[in-house]
Amino acid sequence: NPFNKYNIHECVGRGNFGDVFKATDIKTNKIVAIKVINLEDTEDEISVLIQEISFLSQLRSPYITNYYGTFVHNVSMWIVMEYCGGGSCADLLKYHKKLNEDVVSFIIRDTLKGLEYLHFEKKIHRDIKSANILLTNHGQVKLADFGVSGQITEHTIKKNTFVGTPFWMAPEVITRKVGYNEKADIWSLGITTIELVTGSPPYSDYEPMKILFQIPKRPAPTLVGSNYSENIKDFIRYCLVKDPSKRPSATKLLRHRFVKTWKRNVNLISLIEEKNKWLLKRKSANKKPKYPIIDQNDQSTKSSKIECQLSDITPDQNHVEDYYNHHQRKNTSSSELETDTENDITMEESYNEETSDIDYLNDIILYCLKRVANRAKTVETKTTVLKLRKTLVQFEVEQPGLSEAISEEIWLRM
Repeated sequence: NPFNKYNIHECVGRGNFGDVFKATDIKTNKIVAIKVINLEDTEDEISVLIQEISFLSQLRSPYITNYYGTFVHNVSMWIVMEYCGGGSCADLLKYHKKLNEDVVSFIIRDTLKGLEYLHFEKKIHRDIKSANILLTNHGQVKLADFGVSGQITEHTIKKNTFVGTPFWMAPEVITRKVGYNEKADIWSLGITTIELVTGSPPYSDYEPMKILFQIPKRPAPTLVGSNYSENIKDFIRYCLVKDPSKRPSATKLLRHRFVKTWKRNVNLISLIEEKNKWLLKRKSANKKPKYPIIDQNDQSTKSSKIECQLSDITPDQNHVEDYYNHHQRKNTSSSELETDTENDITMEESYNEETSDIDYLNDIILYCLKRVANRAKTVETKTTVLKLRKTLVQFEVEQPGLSEAISEEIWLRM
């Protein structure tokens, strides 16, 4: 029983697969982070969770959060990790709005070291962004949240799965024409560099799914303006090369002037302390967990949840709605980023293109119905959903473009 091993404190975050709690190891008095996953309501197969745990257990680097162990208790899986009291770089941006180049250089340098290690181990993070770069109270930088990470094996040199977060996604991840490799992390790192120094990623004032369809077709974002050094501009240009085969490796980027010339007196610790004090005053350091952590053996705490034919919906790994809500604010002026915005992006542009890299039937309609089928609690419900899938495939054959029209109308309605 993990309740006998750990004292659970407040919820400090929401990961790809579950709530994250601050806790104390009773035996050692050490502070840890515990990701708690409700196995009843998760839409992901247990094998996916085991894959994440296996992935974490193989990692040994000072630039990656340490993994301590896993417990299964009643309907929950507990993944015990290193606790990073400085929060994430996204938390820093909430208070400081943007970071100066010296701080960004230090953070990106250590992030690159984490990526260099991952890529050497034939692993891909696939979701690099400020929210997944954690900080300790002492200013150490560590990569975290490997819920969508993958491994490159001898049999699958390139991935072709669709995971990540829209604003940070590499073009090849979106199109999935030839798969992708560790160079996708480099693109995301370039976007993250822009995010840290300006306050938000390019296109953050647009709906994620609308801009998703445009990223592969538009020129790579660039940082412009006299208030930024040529070093950071050049570094971003290197990261955001659209052809992944010409994109530099993490090892090569570690030799770039932008990360080699960082100052040793970076005030990252003071920035963390200021942010933490601000969070305490606002009482926003503690987040509301989706699943309050309780001992299921205590009958008095069980809820009288009404059973239905479908389990509760949980967000996709892309967390599209969360990121859309989070990035409604725009911290970047139009002069800071050059993102081919001569013509504003319209909803019609997103869909009414003669050549589209999105397979609307498979990537959207059938994908969503598959998730609904996985949520079915009865055979009858699942059978009905599968019949609907089959019917829609038939209609798409008879009326090509029907899936695209349905997708467009849904997004217009939202």
